[in-house]
Amino acid sequence: MGIFRSLLVLVGVVAALAVYVIVEVVIAMVAYMYLALNHVETFGHLVAFSRDVLNLFANQLEQWAPDLATQAYTTLLGELGPKSILLLLIGLAVGAVGRLATWCARQWFYGRVGYP
Repeated sequence: MGIFRSLLVLVGVVAALAVYVIVEVVIAMVAYMYLALNHVETFGHLVAFSRDVLNLFANQLEQWAPDLATQAYTTLLGELGPKSILLLLIGLAVGAVGRLATWCARQWFYGRVGYP
């Protein structure tokens, strides 16, 4: 009986995490589209910033592995434009804010209920 209950809890946790990731991706895409459509100047500044981040990655790769830098730049970094990096950074920010909000809600809930 304990194994069955543990399996159900595991399936529930995996399902909740999958839903959480899907919600994060949707929110990141909505934020990206909102910036691109309604705040073009801010979006342009963020794309320029993400181009700098991409160039930083390329420069670090040239320092650490100069023999792989050209191949990696043409295959990986060349295909990832600044807009892709911007979407990645927005997704990371959405994930961080979501996890912070979840942590704060759990702390508040456990403080009200009295769990350790």
